[in-house]
Amino acid sequence: MSALPIMKTATAASGDEFDLLELCRMIEDRTGLHMKTSKHDLLRSRLASRLPDLGFNEIGEYRRYLQGKSSNDPEWQIFTNLMTTNKTDFFREVRHFEFLVQQILPAWLKTSQKVFKAWSAASSTGEEAYTLAMVLNQHLPKDRDFKILATDIDTDVLKTASNSVYPATKKPEIPQEYQLSSIENGKGDAEGWFRMKKSLRDRIQFTTHNLIEQTSPGEEVFDLVLCRNVLIYFDQNTINFVQHKLYSTTKTGGHLFIGHSESFHGIQHKWKSVGPSVFRKE
Repeated sequence: MSALPIMKTATAASGDEFDLLELCRMIEDRTGLHMKTSKHDLLRSRLASRLPDLGFNEIGEYRRYLQGKSSNDPEWQIFTNLMTTNKTDFFREVRHFEFLVQQILPAWLKTSQKVFKAWSAASSTGEEAYTLAMVLNQHLPKDRDFKILATDIDTDVLKTASNSVYPATKKPEIPQEYQLSSIENGKGDAEGWFRMKKSLRDRIQFTTHNLIEQTSPGEEVFDLVLCRNVLIYFDQNTINFVQHKLYSTTKTGGHLFIGHSESFHGIQHKWKSVGPSVFRKE
């Protein structure tokens, strides 16, 4: 008697897998994110938070609903936000910021440029962009300034980044030497939280951008581009496209940081490797 429920479960799982594969294909077409089958359980858990909002019980209902939407329908952005991974910290992969202070800034200061321009190309909830702002604010002389463009495909994380309010549990990620000049501790109802100072917030522009779009995010060319821990979600062809795009938006003599677990192995490129996961445009 137990065979019937087992067969029903297997059939349901099989249909579920087809829908998940289709959704993975759809998100890859739209964002370049390559979702492996090993991530299906993660996708199920994320979709579980959206299905009840629409009155759906099965993933297949949502897949068909999404496929029936125009490409600019708001549901696509909701779907994209659900599918993206946004793990980040202040001063993550700190050696990059040490390289910035020890190598990049001394060379840049010998030029006549007055504004150091940087792009955080997968900024998530903003910790990377604010880390960059803290470092530049502390190590640039008063007669030089900086401007940071911070982009992400996920509109929800960009709202968090723009607000710049973080739980106090994240304060230990920020070295003590930066805390006094960079953060404001919450008081009263905001106790247990802190916010980045306005002088840093004003130097960062947060905006939505899809790295696999042909266009660049604005007309700037940058002294430094950070595209860290996002290439691991792309296949080789997409990595190749993105690195070409980053190269075209970087000044001659400018630098690119990628994640320490990432590489351009097997890809032809013009970047010169000058350190672990650090490249320069010659």
